[in-house]
Amino acid sequence: MNMKHIIALSGDIGGGKSSVATALQQLTGYEIIGTGTIQRSIAQQRGVTTLELNKISQTDRSIDDEIDNFVINLGKTSDNLIIDSRLAWHFIPTAFKVFLSVDPLIGAERVFNASRSDEHNPSLQATLENNAQRQAIEDDRFRKLYNIQFRDLGNYDLVVDTSEIAPELIAQQIKVHFEQWLSG
Repeated sequence: MNMKHIIALSGDIGGGKSSVATALQQLTGYEIIGTGTIQRSIAQQRGVTTLELNKISQTDRSIDDEIDNFVINLGKTSDNLIIDSRLAWHFIPTAFKVFLSVDPLIGAERVFNASRSDEHNPSLQATLENNAQRQAIEDDRFRKLYNIQFRDLGNYDLVVDTSEIAPELIAQQIKVHFEQWLSG
């Protein structure tokens, strides 16, 4: 299997995937593609929140298929890429796979403070509950659709707890491990 210059960032909700991807782009010059953006776009087109879209995804396979096919195609046609996607590790086996974990309360604070207009998080407690519900829905869906355990850390080349580390430092750590991985 030919390794590509693709870094697949996966992880917990609020784990810092977008922030780390931006910092990593500064170090590598790689393009960033985020499937969260695709998911939010689909939710907006349907007039629902991302949490509601996740619930719909439980019975409407077309949403997952649309996102999955996009990611699979990226793995086949792209190089010099950072992909922010929960399942890119699964769909792009030639990528360097990174899992960004975070303490649930810190993740909720990050999501709450991001104040995304497509997510309804009126309080930190509501955000914590929404994140937990969304995570449970996704874990169950990934198990049913793909027979995978998203949180099995053995699926990843590198696992980083982002709770207390700045995105720039995490990006530097990823870059070092990625270069080691590339050199075999």
